[in-house]
Amino acid sequence: MNLLLLVSLLEIDLTTGQEVRRQWEPEKAIPVGSLSKPFLAFAYAQRHGFSFPKIRCHGCWKPGGHGELDIVRALALSCNRYFDVLRSQVPEEHLQAVVQQFGLHHPERAEPEQLLHAYIELYRRAEEPGVASILQGMRQAARYGTAQALGEDAYAKTGTAPCTHQKRAPGDGLAVVLYPASQPRRAVLVRVHGVPGSVAVRSAIKSLRSQSSTCRGCSSRTPQPK
Repeated sequence: MNLLLLVSLLEIDLTTGQEVRRQWEPEKAIPVGSLSKPFLAFAYAQRHGFSFPKIRCHGCWKPGGHGELDIVRALALSCNRYFDVLRSQVPEEHLQAVVQQFGLHHPERAEPEQLLHAYIELYRRAEEPGVASILQGMRQAARYGTAQALGEDAYAKTGTAPCTHQKRAPGDGLAVVLYPASQPRRAVLVRVHGVPGSVAVRSAIKSLRSQSSTCRGCSSRTPQPK
């Protein structure tokens, strides 16, 4: 496979709403894997008084389990068990209605630009009930969770989804990053062929750092990270 096709990338400038980088072959909706979890959490919150349960995980993608988790830790570690429980308590029609609020057509598949814009919209709803905990979980993902390979303070979510490349792999890694956490100015979505999301996230920060270095001489319209 052409090495250029191993990484698909979409980057948006949050100050203008414009795409600043696209390296993604024309493609319809793709499986999103665990990138759906923040929207499932929001749907659950709407049905349960904007509060989240604590759940004990005895085993999921991590064989030994994650122990007891709240929503923040569950998002940071992308615990499948936690979100399986939430999913069982959210009617399909309600989940569908919620993802449509964020511009998505389906909870488990999305076009790349729709998915990235959905995360941007989630961040912009930070003051709404239930959203703060979800964003905190994404921030902790970058600090100690599945996105810690970033090495940066950011809002992040990783996932691993079925491969849609012509040459099939066991799965493709996905990651969304909004950076910097203090005041996000860039949003990037990456998909890397044949690796988990915890590895794919490294491609996101490479793109963000590259854009930051090329903009040092830009006008003040795009502020630099503090």
